[in-house]
Amino acid sequence: MEIKKLIANTIKTAFVSANEVSWTLIKVYVPLSILATLLKQYGFFDWLSPYMLPVMEAMGLPGKAAVTILASFFGNVYAGIATIPALNLTVREITILGIIIGFSHSLIIETGILIKLRFATYRIALFRILLGLISGIIANLLLPQNIEGIVLNPYLQGTDNIDWFNILMGIVTTIIQIWLLVFLLQFLYDTLRQWSFVQFIKPYICNIGSFFGLSAGGIVPWLVGLFLGIIYGSGIMLQFAKKGVINHKDASLITVFLVLAHAIIEDSLLFAIVGGNFWIIFLSRTIIAFLILKLLSFGQMYKKLHFLGVISEQRFHQYKSAVT
Repeated sequence: MEIKKLIANTIKTAFVSANEVSWTLIKVYVPLSILATLLKQYGFFDWLSPYMLPVMEAMGLPGKAAVTILASFFGNVYAGIATIPALNLTVREITILGIIIGFSHSLIIETGILIKLRFATYRIALFRILLGLISGIIANLLLPQNIEGIVLNPYLQGTDNIDWFNILMGIVTTIIQIWLLVFLLQFLYDTLRQWSFVQFIKPYICNIGSFFGLSAGGIVPWLVGLFLGIIYGSGIMLQFAKKGVINHKDASLITVFLVLAHAIIEDSLLFAIVGGNFWIIFLSRTIIAFLILKLLSFGQMYKKLHFLGVISEQRFHQYKSAVT
């Protein structure tokens, strides 16, 4: 009976999370998808492309793809992918966009959260934009011209002709796909968290965290942010900082890592739904984020991260009295 109750609670939690994301999609994805189609219909993308081409060309993207990047910068990942079906992009182009946007999306909201919790300043957003653009340039240089990928939603196959029935069906089916994605990821996370298997692998996870310069106390916010996002990760980091569970090095490294690789599985899968290559996006973000984390963990390097907007050691020691 206890197992049945546990499963029921896990399903309920996953169901609530999926519904919350779906409501966000209805508010963001639907209007932006329709707007992007209208902009295409009235020639806005054709007008914009020549102006943005010099910058976008360095990343192997057409000028019109700037709409996707800007929508993600100032909106979120959902806002970005909402514009993709109207752009008729290749698998390679969508994959590069997935890498760029993976590092630099939701800048206003996510930077605002970190600023409010006093873990960072606005400069962290500039760092994310710069890293995203540089990653796009590197991806363009390293990736082969022909990349395989599958559009998981047949209604999102790009064409030059505008078919409003296919567009509306694409919007509805994409929302359903993302609902299922969030539900399954949340259910899997909660299930693994309940299993004794987690306790079994905990020492190994702590060793991995130690390799990247984190204390045992920093493991939980690090992993939560990696799989669930900045809001969850920074929220737990706030509680741990108040209780003295994490130190300044933990807070600095986790903050940088979270802005680079939070919710990494979900974000990569979202771009796979609209035609990107999941593994290239996922592995690119993972490798770059972990390399940067390792480099910053050497010696006293983390103490110099305040120029990126990360909390200084002095402010961290004043943190508890400042936020309470």
